[in-house]
Amino acid sequence: MFGTRDNRKVIFWATVIGGFISSLVKWGSEVNVPPRVPGEVSPPAAHIDAWLGPFGINSHSLDYVYQGATVGGAVTLYHWLFSFAFAFVYVLLSAYWPKIRLWYGAFYGLVITVTMHGFLIPLLGFRHPVYANGAVGWLWNLNAYELCSEMLGHVYWAGSIEICLIAVLASQAKPVRGDWAVL
Repeated sequence: MFGTRDNRKVIFWATVIGGFISSLVKWGSEVNVPPRVPGEVSPPAAHIDAWLGPFGINSHSLDYVYQGATVGGAVTLYHWLFSFAFAFVYVLLSAYWPKIRLWYGAFYGLVITVTMHGFLIPLLGFRHPVYANGAVGWLWNLNAYELCSEMLGHVYWAGSIEICLIAVLASQAKPVRGDWAVL
């Protein structure tokens, strides 16, 4: 399915390194440009509570305190797992459809923003911004601050996956441009 042994190595290492680095990039971007107002529940926290709540797991189950600051461990883990999953999708797509790498991955970041935050999260009922007076958080109902934060965060995040893919391709002596995989 994934072609040669060398291609599988590229997919594996670009996913692992890209997933790890991109999760830190996305998390860090939200510190500078927070997507939600203080006290508002994040979509990952709402997902965890809804999907895992019946099993006794909630969005605060893995919280920890670091230097006096409470860190949402479950939400962090959720973002990390999604970063690995979406890094895998990006790397795999880039082998079959290199145009996904447009603008050094920024195109992919924008597609993810529109798909996830504009449609899928609201469709599942996990986004009702406090500033929208109870309206569902469809893309057209998000305020400019939230939309800007999510777009920038996903562009940085996808760009960091692209940089990791380039590094892995270079380390494996694969062409950095075009169809890198002979599948």
